[in-house]
Amino acid sequence: MLESTARPTRDLHRALDLVGERPLLRALNIHEKTLYRWRTGRCKIPGHQHQAIKMLLGDLPGTDGRWNGWRFHGGELWSPAGDRFEPGHVLSLILLRQQLSAQARELERLRVRLAIAEEAVERLAPAANESRAFA
Repeated sequence: MLESTARPTRDLHRALDLVGERPLLRALNIHEKTLYRWRTGRCKIPGHQHQAIKMLLGDLPGTDGRWNGWRFHGGELWSPAGDRFEPGHVLSLILLRQQLSAQARELERLRVRLAIAEEAVERLAPAANESRAFA
């Protein structure tokens, strides 16, 4: 059950600061008179509208607080730092992770080859120096 304390009003003011009045009216699909009544405390904010306000503030439902500060706005996912992600960006993260994993494997393979080559150089260096000394 949602709180019936001053929290809905506080959340409303935070949302107004975050997205502005016009975008908030559109996002909540309410009239400006309704917003005025909520701001002044003349009317309580209904539970489902408070939930929508909380979502605008980044309290995504069903996440148990693991996505605090993240929010959806204008069809994009916004990070707490203000980075914006479109659906294609999020989907491309899977491919990017696979590419990074393949590059990490290749880097490890090259490190092993380099270590083998360096060991061979150290092992052969004294013999090479001796043959130069006799030439």
